[in-house]
Amino acid sequence: MTSPPLPTSPVAHSTPGVPEWQLVRGSHGRLDFVAADGQRHIDVDVLRGFPVSAPAGPVAIVAADGSELAWVDHLIALDPSLRTLLEQALSQREFLPVIERIESVSDGEPTEWSVITDRGPRRFTVAHIDDIVYEITGGAFITDSVGMRYHIAKVSQLDTRSRRLLDRMD
Repeated sequence: MTSPPLPTSPVAHSTPGVPEWQLVRGSHGRLDFVAADGQRHIDVDVLRGFPVSAPAGPVAIVAADGSELAWVDHLIALDPSLRTLLEQALSQREFLPVIERIESVSDGEPTEWSVITDRGPRRFTVAHIDDIVYEITGGAFITDSVGMRYHIAKVSQLDTRSRRLLDRMD
């Protein structure tokens, strides 16, 4: 969705060879992208290009329709005010509870999980075994049936019962 530019205090980004663009925090609290030609894209998303393998690496700014508006190769190379704005947007988007203990997992598919996270107890449903992805670093990501992701930092550091419940899912 686009609309005419609104007066606000933008954070600008300009790189040689790249058109100037701005990010502004809209009245709705979300980010808006203003292209060099003044076209405004309301309620954009900020996404890491490679969230697991390069968390400080590239970031995409994406319009509501899914089209990419801008690509930032390295956050560290940005103006501090723009970098802070992007990091805040990423942290809000990447709410990622860390599973500390698995209390129970039901039999069958989908499975009902009861876990203890760093943010307290949670109950959720995992639709398919494919929604459990193991990292080469020894961790795992679990995505529930509504798209919420949970992280296990190191499977080997879970208590014996939790590891056994997780192993049943293989």
